Amino acid sequence: MVEQYSFRRGEAADAPRLKDLFNEVFSPSLVGDLAETVFHHLPGMEPKNWFVAEKGEAGPVAAFALVPWVLEWEGIELKVAEMGIVGTLEEHQGRGLMRRLNSDFDQVLAEEGYDLAMIQGIPGFYGQFGYSYALPLEHHINMPLHAIGETEVEYTLRRASDSDIPFLLREDAAYRAAFSLSVRRDEAVWNYMLNASGATEYASEFWLLEKGDERFYFRVPQEGFGTGLIISEISEGISAEAMSALLAFGKQLAIERDKPYIRFNIADDSRPGRLACSYGAEVGDAYAWQIKIPAIERLLQKATPLLEKRLAASSFAGLSARLRLDFFRRKLDLVWQDGKLLGIEVGSGDAEHSFCLNANLLPALCLGYRSWQELRHVQPDIFPAGGLGGALVEVLFAKKPAWIHEQY
Repeated sequence: MVEQYSFRRGEAADAPRLKDLFNEVFSPSLVGDLAETVFHHLPGMEPKNWFVAEKGEAGPVAAFALVPWVLEWEGIELKVAEMGIVGTLEEHQGRGLMRRLNSDFDQVLAEEGYDLAMIQGIPGFYGQFGYSYALPLEHHINMPLHAIGETEVEYTLRRASDSDIPFLLREDAAYRAAFSLSVRRDEAVWNYMLNASGATEYASEFWLLEKGDERFYFRVPQEGFGTGLIISEISEGISAEAMSALLAFGKQLAIERDKPYIRFNIADDSRPGRLACSYGAEVGDAYAWQIKIPAIERLLQKATPLLEKRLAASSFAGLSARLRLDFFRRKLDLVWQDGKLLGIEVGSGDAEHSFCLNANLLPALCLGYRSWQELRHVQPDIFPAGGLGGALVEVLFAKKPAWIHEQY
């Protein structure tokens, strides 16, 4: 059926066509306006970052974007591609268009050396393309307005501007230091979020709390899930006093905008997350980023300094042995010599330590989203298979806090 369609990378003239496509697919939401803004203004985007399916002279009938990200994994930069703004016109759905476009996308991931691919997409669809849930997303820490008492606020509140970008970059550095996995946003990304992004209904307001030499920030997206006022970023180093002022300001904004509660879309194990809970917010459910690892060997090789650091801090310091990761259909050996990772080889013969897992569990395990014991409750085909494989995996792929701030 896909033979009736043509498939290509984006071109410079595609911006208005993609705008029309996505506005029709997602009507009444103006996702096409977002796509046009991303097309022209998001740092790192090029026309070729769009993957397009067409039928005859009708123009694009399905498309998505490769949105470039840089994630930081305890100091190691990861090259990441988000499959973003995904849509197909209703009359062309169910015809394998996304499967074909995803095949082209996978080829680019391999050719251009991406460490991870990720998507925020709908449940139950992207597992067929190799994605699995592996990083926290869209948290619901809900604060009822009646729990926020009247307090005398000594902080002033103002919107952030371009002149505040150096401060916001420092705040990002503090945020990255608090999490094992985070996003690196440079000056160009902050400029986009403060300016071009404001032309879409997916814009955010960035607010500053100030008192004397103290300064903190928080982010209020215009759109999002649920009926509450969403606060999706807060300075990691915020004080208890400033958090109290933020709650007072948030309550005021919620009342003005007819929002029945405040939803903190932040990590519950962050400082602001813990403070919100101490003031009466309740931790609810969270969704997750769907992650794919295009080349396991490449990711583990890039993570060598991190893995060696974790090993050196454990009871396995100075290890000389093979740790086999057995994915059932293939095996990879992490070859250790005197505490150094000498290489990653296709497993053959014997290994002193072995650990079995289905490959779809690797993103959640490798990135620290879940311990292997937690994952075993979901899929029992993850288990130590020889030597001290379980203990070694627990050291090298320990459960760690992660949080990804948006970059648009």
